[in-house]
Amino acid sequence: MASSGFMHLLLFFLFAALASSASISNNVFELHGVTGRSLLQQKAACPVNFENQNYTIMTSQCKGPNYQARSCCGAFKQLACPFSEQLNDLKNDCASTLFSYINVYGKYPPGLFASLCREDQDGIDCEETLKKASQNTPQKNGATTGCSQSLMLMLMLAAGFLMLLFTLF
Repeated sequence: MASSGFMHLLLFFLFAALASSASISNNVFELHGVTGRSLLQQKAACPVNFENQNYTIMTSQCKGPNYQARSCCGAFKQLACPFSEQLNDLKNDCASTLFSYINVYGKYPPGLFASLCREDQDGIDCEETLKKASQNTPQKNGATTGCSQSLMLMLMLAAGFLMLLFTLF
């Protein structure tokens, strides 16, 4: 009986660890406006303040009139990947907010990043960008952001182990 509970707990923690996103979905490039009268489908305000982000990474690397996919997508990933979870959440307006500021500061043609920056069926892969950013930017406590997911997983596993011990003894 206890092993069945342990397996459920282990599966829960495994799925919770896998749920964090390391990519930006292709859905962020699509317009998800509200059609018709649907008050219950209003999007929540974005929890990220995109107004005060540093857009010089975009404007300095992604220049027209011949926009290069490598430099534009690289700059987009550096700006957007740290917020991949918020951008992939279709219940908020983060994606549209980010793109409106990108277009305000960079005056890019509509759909530029949607056409240049598609990598695979899952969207834009952020793992490498996040890995580089975590190596270059230590947090206040000295740990890097790349370690935070591993630490979270370890804490969840430790909590699961303690719960198992309490149920067995």
